[in-house]
Amino acid sequence: MKNLLLIPLILLSFCVFADDRVILGSFEQESAEVAEAEEDVDAESSLSGFGARLYNFRDEGLYYGASFANLTGDSEVCALTICVSVDSTATLFSGEVGRDLGQWIPFVGTTFYSTEIEAFGESESDESWGLNAGLWLELETFKLRATINGIDDSDSRSINGGILFQMDNKFAFGAEIGMLLDDEVDGFRFSLQFGRSF
Repeated sequence: MKNLLLIPLILLSFCVFADDRVILGSFEQESAEVAEAEEDVDAESSLSGFGARLYNFRDEGLYYGASFANLTGDSEVCALTICVSVDSTATLFSGEVGRDLGQWIPFVGTTFYSTEIEAFGESESDESWGLNAGLWLELETFKLRATINGIDDSDSRSINGGILFQMDNKFAFGAEIGMLLDDEVDGFRFSLQFGRSF
């Protein structure tokens, strides 16, 4: 009988934590431009697609988050006066874990990034892992997010800033922008998110 009484208590505690869980669908946009003056090669890419995000906040407890995005688009490579357009696909998985310290939530995580380029019936793919570190700042009506991605790789290192706003009716709205810190590549990323908390 005592074991049966534990079940409602466990479910009740789950519901308390579930109030802090936010699930979002996202529209993703990514662009990059590379200019190598020594080799007279220019490359531009523009990708867009959709993704999903999960953020689980717990008061004075463990925080975790995960995201997925799949983007497609075109890349154009020009050498001297010859330009070639190719189809590009990018897939991104990331996970992060941290600790809720009240108003501040520091976290660390990792990102898996896979790209595939298809041209002339052949495809070439590239995969990479990166370490991330960031911080949530919780204010009265919204949360601010700052992240450094690719800490261990100077070629793919980027900074991101975002906002998450939870409305009274449990719906949530978020946005994030990011810039690549590589001197040779102009990279920009934008994400617009909409979902709800449970």
